[in-house]
Amino acid sequence: MRLRLGKLERRLLEEIIFKRLGKKRRDILVGPRFGEDGSVVKTWSGDMVVAAMDPITGSGSMLGWLAVNVNANDVAVMGGEPRWFSATLLIPEDAEIKKIKEIASEIHSAAKKLGVGVITGHSEITPGITSPIIVGHMLGKLVSRKPIRSSDARAGDLIVMAKTAGIEGTAILSTDFAEILRDRVPARVLERGWRFYRRISVVKYALKLAKRDACRSMHDPTEGGVLGGVYEVAEASKLSFILYEDRVPVAAETKIICDALNCDPLRLIASGALIASIPEENLRSVRRIIPGLRVIGRFRRRRMGNVLVRRDGSEERIRGGVRDELWRLIEELKSG
Repeated sequence: MRLRLGKLERRLLEEIIFKRLGKKRRDILVGPRFGEDGSVVKTWSGDMVVAAMDPITGSGSMLGWLAVNVNANDVAVMGGEPRWFSATLLIPEDAEIKKIKEIASEIHSAAKKLGVGVITGHSEITPGITSPIIVGHMLGKLVSRKPIRSSDARAGDLIVMAKTAGIEGTAILSTDFAEILRDRVPARVLERGWRFYRRISVVKYALKLAKRDACRSMHDPTEGGVLGGVYEVAEASKLSFILYEDRVPVAAETKIICDALNCDPLRLIASGALIASIPEENLRSVRRIIPGLRVIGRFRRRRMGNVLVRRDGSEERIRGGVRDELWRLIEELKSG
């Protein structure tokens, strides 16, 4: 069986990974589960700590910046204030010292901007890899009333979204695919797309919602894009969804780049966007907390099935995990 690039499929997670999780401990309040952004543990003092871990593997640029921000996002959407960061940095044999300095500087500046301290890590020259790989681990103190789980959405909840689709993907495509796009996209669009790296964080928005107990669930939609993120929340909550393509905000740069590469912005890696489920009666108050928040769909009872309503009114049934467009493009590039 040939495995696809990207996250392990849910079936493999449940058959292999989730059955081998060591000792069951009472201090693990939220453990590994499909669709959850991280975990929550209770310390001996009674404080609750949120933990998240993510690698940066699909990008060749801004690795340190992404490692800090992506993991901080995962902690924040669970109601945690990011505080302590660790990283494992694997460096290929032919790397130059300046690349190591670049990654370390990105980690430093991203962590400092978020008020996060780097507490430990490991770095090595690793055989058998061609590009640097970072595995980040973020810890934070819970600041919400209780842990916010992807699995707490309810039927009837509105699906709301802050910012735009495919932010991280736009930044990656603008840099790593620049040579391919140079003859298809104006240089000024690629330059603006590169700056999307600075839009990756959702910590500010997530903590505003968390501290005000304003939503039932939140999620950082990474691999699989906005569509994949909504699917993960629905699966974790044993629900289905209806999502409207024309309600999902897409930046002009994202649309131009996606059109040039024939990819779907709703399926493009989307760190930098925030999705949440809220009761309809909370919409007005939530919009006061985050102006410009968009309603993009609704969660429904599971038997109704997952539906993406396209701009032309046609309905696309979503029956399984959502493959990220970035991995598809990388595979196509490798195959020639």
